[in-house]
Amino acid sequence: MPSGRPAKVLVIGAGIGGLTCAVALRRVGVEVEVYERATELREAGSGLSVMSNAVTALAGLGIDLGLDKRGRAVESFRIMDRRGRLIRDLPFGEACEQAGARSFCLSRADLQEALLTEAGDCPVHLGTTATGFDTTGPGVTVRFADGRSASGDVLVGADGFHSAVRRHLVGPEQPRDCDHLFRLGIVPFRHPRLTEGAVRHYWGRGQRFGLIDIGHGRCYWWAAMSTTPGTPAPDRVKDAVRQAYAGWADEVRAVIDATPAADILTVPSRDRAFLERWGDGPLTLLGDAAHPMLTTLAQGAGTAMEDAVVLARALADPATGDDPVRALRAYEELRRDRARAMVAGSRSMNRLTQGARPHRRLIRDAYFRLVPRRVLVRQTVEALTYPGERFTGRGDVRRDLSPLERLYWIADLTSPLNVIARARVHGRLSPSLHRRALDVLQLRHPLLRVAIMDDGTGTHPAFVPVDGRQIPFRHVRVRPDDPAADIRWQQEVDDHELAEGLDRRTGPLLRAVVITSGGTENEAENEGEFHDLLLTVSHAIADGKTCLSLVREWIEIAAQLDRGATPPTTSRRVLPATDDLLPRRHRGAAGAGGFRALMRREERASLTRPAQRIVPDEHVPFERRRTRMTHRSLTADQLERLVRAAKRHGTTVHGALAAAMVSAVARDADTPAAAYFSIGSPVDFRADLEPPVLPDEVGTYVATVPTRVRYEPGGSLWPMARTVSQDLVRRRKRQDHLATISLPRVAGPGSLADGASFMRFMDEEGPINLCLSNVGRYDCPEQVGPWRIDGAQFLTGVSVMGAVVATATTVHGRLAWNFGYVEGLVTESRARRIADDSVRLVLSALAE
Repeated sequence: MPSGRPAKVLVIGAGIGGLTCAVALRRVGVEVEVYERATELREAGSGLSVMSNAVTALAGLGIDLGLDKRGRAVESFRIMDRRGRLIRDLPFGEACEQAGARSFCLSRADLQEALLTEAGDCPVHLGTTATGFDTTGPGVTVRFADGRSASGDVLVGADGFHSAVRRHLVGPEQPRDCDHLFRLGIVPFRHPRLTEGAVRHYWGRGQRFGLIDIGHGRCYWWAAMSTTPGTPAPDRVKDAVRQAYAGWADEVRAVIDATPAADILTVPSRDRAFLERWGDGPLTLLGDAAHPMLTTLAQGAGTAMEDAVVLARALADPATGDDPVRALRAYEELRRDRARAMVAGSRSMNRLTQGARPHRRLIRDAYFRLVPRRVLVRQTVEALTYPGERFTGRGDVRRDLSPLERLYWIADLTSPLNVIARARVHGRLSPSLHRRALDVLQLRHPLLRVAIMDDGTGTHPAFVPVDGRQIPFRHVRVRPDDPAADIRWQQEVDDHELAEGLDRRTGPLLRAVVITSGGTENEAENEGEFHDLLLTVSHAIADGKTCLSLVREWIEIAAQLDRGATPPTTSRRVLPATDDLLPRRHRGAAGAGGFRALMRREERASLTRPAQRIVPDEHVPFERRRTRMTHRSLTADQLERLVRAAKRHGTTVHGALAAAMVSAVARDADTPAAAYFSIGSPVDFRADLEPPVLPDEVGTYVATVPTRVRYEPGGSLWPMARTVSQDLVRRRKRQDHLATISLPRVAGPGSLADGASFMRFMDEEGPINLCLSNVGRYDCPEQVGPWRIDGAQFLTGVSVMGAVVATATTVHGRLAWNFGYVEGLVTESRARRIADDSVRLVLSALAE
């Protein structure tokens, strides 16, 4: 066996993707067997397209399926209105020529026959339904419903939309249904307006129709019809289609009339949320099992064929040595961006072209009538060009939000949920230098170049790239004689950065503010000048460490630019969603089970140790909630004494701060007797992910775990502090923090519509509304280039996630302690009282 090639590959599924995979693997010398759950490979009365990109990919392995003889090359592609009047003659032929290959339309049965012929004597086992997979030993073993099993070095799940292999990898999923379905058929048909090689699309209101010449005097047609209550009986489907398209172009009505009622198929229009992680160990996915997409771009078959070719080349690549698992991960990395773009593009085009609402139809028709020809050619060529095996994309993020990100997005839509980092830079620094540095920063991080769009119903929010839109930047100059110059940054945080949301739809999901004070405008150099840098980022893409890292990088880039250097702008890797990086035991069904087990433990604890919460001063509707902040800090001397005292009492600084906050809240409530209070501690889990996420990579990588603390009036702070620190150690060891990440998927809101009930439950009955987020000692240099740096810290909005959320940052020899609170739920005087008492309790405990 040549180096780098597995002895045997098992392919589950004998559809277009599975059969192409078998053909491609055979071409590179890999033994392959195909297993299909159907008992026979029946002809299906539908057609499909094999676009130029798939033709090119197959040709690279010397595979010629004879598509010109089995189907028809596309000669013209026209968009018409419902009555057959021309909207646009698309430059499809020109685009195919630039892409380097023709595109073909044919029946699914003819393509299946071509692939089976090309596969030759490759074993295809029918009637074998996969029920389980075992990867504990070398390679993989598949178990089938009839009791048989098969073993190989690699397993490829090419088993379509309802993939059993995918379900094994990620657990049960809900499909994303559209508001329409398809009726379709193939029929012998000739009409003067359907010329040879013609593709004709007809657009109406919430309906579309397609007529495609597939050769040999046959026409493939499809009807995209809005779903309505009630399903017509099988013998009434043709009448329903005929009625729906009454008054449409003559050729549309004629092809419906010519099709026998029994030959009309009905298929749903749906896809799934894009899966960033396609494999685990010797398992991987291909085609619709990996990335099911809507039919709008006609690239389902073509993208699966591209997958098959890239997978075969990866398994045969000497660069992977003798490690098939490494080859599978390389294949997935090469294909992910291309597949993601196709899925997102298909959904976006579907949303545009279905056009049920009048204003959408106007936009749709006007766009295709007026868009310049060169733009249409460029866009079409991009889709029709096979990127090859070394496609890396632009480093753009284009994917659905994960359940965790969706929860933050829903909260942020209700009330701003921003994370803010601040640092002070001493020395002369021009606004233009800040602008240039921010541009470099944005180029380096893919998540700094996205917006969040949804389908209009709040059901499918997704990250989409924002082309060329800079990070918004605001410069505030404070008079040198302003007595409040030193704390002006706090005013900006309260009045703007916590109170004002980011523009999620236009993006990017962050903004920057620089507050300059000291010195004068006319001085060339002035050591007395200082600048407070504020970076405000959506919690959907950032946590406290992320924000602090970005501010540090912003300053370092500015220093490079200041000395005339050219900072690198290479984009960082595009990371999958956090949920897809979790260890296997916390993903899919296993992760859901772990979360439910955690919840059962929490319920038992709540029965024996019921915890009190912060009682609001007044009711504030979710949409009116705004965060305000009160800032406190410990000096270098106080911090050093706190560190020594915590060690002396067998606890941590975090434990002491959390205990002080619990005591301050209990005292504020005049708690008369011993009682339990609950405080949340966000835990960083970057190092727990697979692969680990680096400290300077952008994303949200914290999970909050609650601790029940027994408060005793007049009692010492230190036993409470030990409770917190010991509980966090236990929870980390049990990986409770990773289990909590399944909350949004298992019990969280699936859409904006059901967000209110979830937030109401968490607000009234959730385990915590008091939290301390402590990043510990953060490594920020005291000198960068010509500038001295101090005051680095972060703070966070509360939104609808609690009542009081404090943040702690230890840097530059001081501890910044910021108390965020929801205005109204907690009055300003009460928030200040809790903050002051928390500091007082910590300092008074240092002598114990």
